[in-house]
Amino acid sequence: MSDPISIGLAPVAIDKHGPKFLEVDVNFAVARMINTQTYFERKAKKMSIDLDKAQMHIEDAVNRFGKSLNNLQSLEENFVSKSKKVSSAVKDSEEKLLQGLSRIEKAANFERLSRYVELLERASHAMNQLAELQKDGKLDKIANAIK
Repeated sequence: MSDPISIGLAPVAIDKHGPKFLEVDVNFAVARMINTQTYFERKAKKMSIDLDKAQMHIEDAVNRFGKSLNNLQSLEENFVSKSKKVSSAVKDSEEKLLQGLSRIEKAANFERLSRYVELLERASHAMNQLAELQKDGKLDKIANAIK
C-alpha cells in the first residue's frame, strides 16, 4: 500500500512501531480504492515493473546461455577440424610406410640375404669351434702341423 495520507487515512496515534489507524478507516479506504480501481491499478503497475525485471533477467540468462552454446559449438567445430587433420596425417603416414616397405621388399633380395645369414651362422659356428680349440691349446698344434 502507498502512503496512508495520500489515500485519505489519518493516523489516530503514533508509537515506537509507527502510526496507528482505526480498523474502520482502513476498511473504508481499502473499499474506496477497490471501487475506484486504484488498488488494482497500483497492483498492476507494480506487477508490470516486476514482469519487466523478470523479463530482463530471462533475456540476460538466454543471452548467457546462447554465448555458452556458441562457445561449445565453436569448440566442437575446432575438435572436428583437428580430428580430421590428425586422421588425414595418420592415413598419409600409413600410406608412406607401406610404400617404403614395398620399396625395401623390391630392393632387398631375400634369397641372397638368406644365404648371407646362413654363411654368417656357419662362420660364427666355426669361430666358436676355433675358440674352443685355442682354449684347449690344440689350435697351436694344428697350426704348427700345417706349416
